[in-house]
Amino acid sequence: MTEISASLSIPETENSITRGAAEWENRFRDRLNYDRLKVLKDAINAWRSNPIAKRIVEITTEFVLGDGFGYSAGNARVSAFIRRFWTHELNDLDTQLREWADEAWRSGDLFILFSVDAGGFPLVRAIPGETISEIVTAPNDYRQEIAYKRNGLDDDPYPAYEPGLTSFVLHFPLNRAVGASFGESDLAALIYWIGLYRRWLDDRSSLNYYRQLFSFVVSRKFENDAARKAYASELASRTPKPGGVLLTDPEETWSILAPQLASFEAGEDGLALKRMIATGAGLPLHYLGEPEGSTRTTAEAAGTPTFKRFKSRQVYLRNVVRRVLTVALAVYRENGGRLPPSPEFEVTVPDITERDNAILAIGVQRIVNAFAPLYNAKLIDSRELIRVVYRFLAEVAPGEVPAKSPELSGAGFTPVNTRNVAGRSAPIDPNQDNANV
Repeated sequence: MTEISASLSIPETENSITRGAAEWENRFRDRLNYDRLKVLKDAINAWRSNPIAKRIVEITTEFVLGDGFGYSAGNARVSAFIRRFWTHELNDLDTQLREWADEAWRSGDLFILFSVDAGGFPLVRAIPGETISEIVTAPNDYRQEIAYKRNGLDDDPYPAYEPGLTSFVLHFPLNRAVGASFGESDLAALIYWIGLYRRWLDDRSSLNYYRQLFSFVVSRKFENDAARKAYASELASRTPKPGGVLLTDPEETWSILAPQLASFEAGEDGLALKRMIATGAGLPLHYLGEPEGSTRTTAEAAGTPTFKRFKSRQVYLRNVVRRVLTVALAVYRENGGRLPPSPEFEVTVPDITERDNAILAIGVQRIVNAFAPLYNAKLIDSRELIRVVYRFLAEVAPGEVPAKSPELSGAGFTPVNTRNVAGRSAPIDPNQDNANV
């Protein structure tokens, strides 16, 4: 930490008196810090108080996480450590992943703070994006991050990950423009329109309230002003109630005075605002509680870009988890943990929609019916058949597949799992002597 602080210090002169201030002229693609903080504040306030903003973040997380992320590793020590790291009471990644996802969509940046305890075990915690005011990078590469300052005069910033450190930060930007240090919130382009829609609803509510107001108008001749005031005082004590009986004098005439407040094309105005929000969020209108008059085919076609957006967010979060686990394994090994030099593992993610499984099943059925005759005619071998089948399953084919297999005669395939999937076996202590290395 001392070395990092020393490398970031600048001798104070008349030209460097403002050191620590954001060099916006050199990083014009980054928002000025006050502007970025305003966007973050508006985003968190909208998420807390506006149902549309909250639902946009929530529905993205629901599709991305699904039934939850998982992991698999062929090595028993690696699998045991990941299980221990994942389920540690201070990590509890099953719970934290939802918080990480919400924070990423909401702020556009995910900062993960690593802390290594006395036993060399890594613990992780996400820190709010607004606590970081500046990202220090290499002079010649904005993607090589060195440290993270909490304010412009921070002489002891969070360091980026380097082997041997016991406390450091990993940064995962989302929606980052080329040349920028920080990411961009998914809500940044929507906050104005969400606020405009809220004001429109407020105006509609006020309009409907005042539209229902009315007053009684009574016409009658009075001898003088004193008689008029006396009659008004008496009438106030017997004002008609809804559903009651009104008895009038033949000399008086009753009528109603109501405001003539018309709102032309109000429904179209509200729908136009909601379409703007849905377009910016990449969601169909019916995801925001607005039924659309379209056919099923049109609705399915509209869902394709939405699912692709969810998939890209899932890839982002999977890369976050993979990086966190990779660094956790490295830290544990640096502190004496018994792990192989290059531990291999995979992060498993759920399907975005259940409909994908039905489509894949139909595709595999058709491809098997098409390629089975080619295999039986010895025009292709079993490796090529398995490769094509797994490709239509959107899965990776097993590494070892025999070149020759019995002919296909309508019998089903027996799936073979060659990997040790976490959660399907009893926990293994990574330091046990009988663990596989």
